Amino acid sequence: MRAAVKLLFFSLLALVVAFALRRVFFWNVMPISWDQEMPGSGELEAAFLLLSVQNTAAVMAVIALAAGFWLWIVRHRKGGTR
Repeated sequence: MRAAVKLLFFSLLALVVAFALRRVFFWNVMPISWDQEMPGSGELEAAFLLLSVQNTAAVMAVIALAAGFWLWIVRHRKGGTR
């Protein structure tokens, strides 16, 4: 149960940090279309990387929450109080 809580905490922390970094430093980065030139500064790649980290952390938080809930259900169904 502690592992699921730790995973939930660290994934939510990663989610918040990636979201804050993307909003603070790359707030004006917009997706490009095929008829536009690729920006040369790497801002688009950095924003995409932070968005990927954010999405991965969100999925891990959902998995950790489901695992913690499942462990809680199993523990209380057996009558344990730990």
